[in-house]
Amino acid sequence: MTPGGEDSPPSRPPALRKRKKLRKEEIVAEATRLFAERGYEGTSMGDLAERVGLRKASLFHHFESKDVLYATVLAQLIASVEAAIAAAAASSEGSFVDRLDALTDAITATLGAEPHTARLLIREAMDWGPVMRDQLAIAVQSVLTVAVEFARAGQRNGDFNPDLDAEQIVISLVGIYFIPFVIDRTVAGFVGGSPFDQPFIDQRRRAVREQIRSLVLNRAG
Repeated sequence: MTPGGEDSPPSRPPALRKRKKLRKEEIVAEATRLFAERGYEGTSMGDLAERVGLRKASLFHHFESKDVLYATVLAQLIASVEAAIAAAAASSEGSFVDRLDALTDAITATLGAEPHTARLLIREAMDWGPVMRDQLAIAVQSVLTVAVEFARAGQRNGDFNPDLDAEQIVISLVGIYFIPFVIDRTVAGFVGGSPFDQPFIDQRRRAVREQIRSLVLNRAG
C-alpha cells in the first residue's frame, strides 16, 4: 500500500527488466546495421521490425520514433570513439608518443570490432542531418576538441612537431583512422581479406602507428 492507502503498481521482475534491456540492445544493434547500409532516409521502422522479429507497434514501444532510435545509435557510436580518445588523452602514463600509440590502438580496435561504426559516423558527418546537427553536434565537437588539446599538449612538451597546425593534424587523423573501415569492400578487394578480420586489424594498427609517428613527431635535434 502507498502512504495514501492506494495499491502501488507492481514493479517489473528483474528477469523481465533484463529481457527488455537485452531486447533494446538487439534493436539498437540491428538498427546500426540498417542505418549504415541504407542511411537514415532509406531505413524504415517497418524494415527494422521485420529484422528483429517484432510487430511495428511493439518496436515503437521500445523507441517512440525513428529519430529517437537514430539518435540512440549515433550517441552510442560517438561514445565508443570518445572513450578511446579520452582514455589516451587523460592518461599521465608514458610519453606523449606512448599515449599516441595507445590512442591509435584503441581507435583501430574500436572501429575494427564493429563493421558499421566508421561507415555510419562518416555517412552522418557528410549528410549532417537534423539528428546530428541538433542533438549530437556538441558531442562530436567535444571529441575533436579533446583530440586537438592532446595534440597541442604534445607540441608544448616537445614530442610533436610544433610547426604543424593541431587542428589540421586531427583532421588528417580522422581520415587515417576511419577511411579503411568506411571503404571496407574496396579494401577487401585490394588486400584479399576483410578489414574487420583480426589479422588486418593488427596489421593496420602497426602501420598506422608508423604513419602517424612520421606525420606528427618532432624530428628536430
